[in-house]
Amino acid sequence: MRIVMSSRASGWVTRTVGLLALGAFGCGAAPGDETASLPLDLENRAYIVGRDSGDVTVIDLNRMEVLGVLDTQGVNNHMAELNADFTKGYVDSAGTNETVVFDTRALKIQKRVKIGEEPTHLALSRDGKYVAVINESTNAVSFIDAATDTEVKRLTGFSTPHFIRFAPDGNYAYVANIGAHHITRVEMSSLTIDGEIVLDGFQGSPHPSKAEDEGGFADVQIDKRGMLYGAHAATGRVLVYDTVTRTKVSELKVGAKPWVVFAEHPFDAVTHHVVPNFGDATVSLIRPDGASMGGSAPGGDSEAYGVNYSPRAPGLAFVMNRVRSEIAVVDTDLRQVVKNIPVGGNTETASTTRDGKYIVAAVSSANRVVVIDTVTKAIVHTFDNVGRYPWSVTIPRGQNYCH
Repeated sequence: MRIVMSSRASGWVTRTVGLLALGAFGCGAAPGDETASLPLDLENRAYIVGRDSGDVTVIDLNRMEVLGVLDTQGVNNHMAELNADFTKGYVDSAGTNETVVFDTRALKIQKRVKIGEEPTHLALSRDGKYVAVINESTNAVSFIDAATDTEVKRLTGFSTPHFIRFAPDGNYAYVANIGAHHITRVEMSSLTIDGEIVLDGFQGSPHPSKAEDEGGFADVQIDKRGMLYGAHAATGRVLVYDTVTRTKVSELKVGAKPWVVFAEHPFDAVTHHVVPNFGDATVSLIRPDGASMGGSAPGGDSEAYGVNYSPRAPGLAFVMNRVRSEIAVVDTDLRQVVKNIPVGGNTETASTTRDGKYIVAAVSSANRVVVIDTVTKAIVHTFDNVGRYPWSVTIPRGQNYCH
């Protein structure tokens, strides 16, 4: 969601920029330190964004230790994205209306880019040319040139945009409107809106049907086949759209108040796309091969904001249950919960490593991050005192999302 538990009222804190060096960075080490000559591994990291502390904690996933903490001076930070070679990070500061750019090697701020009001979610275009930033309160998307870190276009015409995703060929982007009943298509060569995909029975621009109380599309994830899935909360439907042929395929009926169809990830062997349903605390299962329903299962709760997968356990879905302070492991073939993993606080979001070995989950209310082995389904590492209210996790080439 845009703001959970009224974070605007939770107290925004501005801090002095500083780097707390908590691990070796491959230089300046003492004589005899074997880590001194090791090159920086920019791929095997997790970036944890602290919503209420304005910092980014960097975890080395090879050694399972904190590398450092960067104070971004952000207010109500939301999520992070990386450029194509992982040398730069981008963090949205919703309270100061800017994107903070930092050097991932030195963990130093490089630039602050002023954009529209309430920037939240952001994503890198397929060709690495743009970082697209959602400005929710101004109904706009800012496109930042990833080479110069300047805003080159602020595109308007949305209905409370919430997330942006890119088709596999990179020619089009699709924006989820959480305040409406349609999805907006953006042509990337011109950075213009060139169409809308409207839910049956409603209308799009110029007089779009409004979805009250964020009852529209929270995200529109696109799987490796190019099939887009948009869960619409108010109607309990999933809009399925083929981004290759640019045609609407179907609308699937799922549970009550569905959140997001978790379909976008780097894994080949996963057997189902899963959508948590807030209204009935279930998860609906979608078969990716035919974009058809595969039944439903228990395992969700009223605020299950994330679902993670792994090719090492392709029939399992790890559901982040915020209210129940646990991660439910659902066998999507058997349609049943096979394990509940207590995490000791509100679990908000998580990211799976590219190899599928670990899921790194933010336990926001406990200021904690847990690392789960996807095969044993057990917590193997715990990091405490990770900022204040760790909000999102970003791993290079991993399964990344936000809420």
